[in-house]
Amino acid sequence: MNARLRVALWLFLAACVVVVGSSPVLASLVQQRDQIAITVVINVTPAPVGMVGASASGGVAARLHRDVRGSADEVAVSGQVRQTVVAQSTAQKAIRVEADVSPNPNATLLYSDLPIVTIDATAGTTVTVPCAYHVNVHTTTNNWQIKHGVSNDFASGFVGGNLANDSYLATPLPTSTPFIVYATNGGVWAPLATNSGIKTYCVDLTIKVPLAVAGGAYSTNAVYTLYW
Repeated sequence: MNARLRVALWLFLAACVVVVGSSPVLASLVQQRDQIAITVVINVTPAPVGMVGASASGGVAARLHRDVRGSADEVAVSGQVRQTVVAQSTAQKAIRVEADVSPNPNATLLYSDLPIVTIDATAGTTVTVPCAYHVNVHTTTNNWQIKHGVSNDFASGFVGGNLANDSYLATPLPTSTPFIVYATNGGVWAPLATNSGIKTYCVDLTIKVPLAVAGGAYSTNAVYTLYW
């Protein structure tokens, strides 16, 4: 390689370094910043004989333990969650979810006002709980993104998608959207919102319990992950 070609090559490489270093997209890749899990427990009462599916609006019987700086069930960076142990009906066959759980040094970035929400419902009914919990993003960063989903199905025949959410800042949306199930969605969370600065989302929950579901307690984790 002659001297002139060698000099031209070095100039080209130097220009590439300048472009990469000055590009805001390449210089700051999107990373996961925080993640929390809110345990959702559905206490199912067996359907009366001859009952036809109905709709109902129910309240939340939530355990009154509040943690304003992070969920009680923090999750690992891998995106997998720790399953909270809840007394369950023998009919439940929940998907096992494993994770290495470690202290979360960024707990103030993303948190909820309730680590556990319990909803009472009768098999064959649909129950809606307005503003079951809040999800708070506490950062001055611009253009962050939050993703969400549930960790696993409630049971065989009682899928996680039977739990829907309406997540909003001020005004409820016209319809609720079923949660995706992380365990059966290729290990991918669904986008919830892209925003900037400090924001608080109210989350309405709607659970549709199939008529054939046996009485008992069923649980999953609603997981929220913050990126920028």
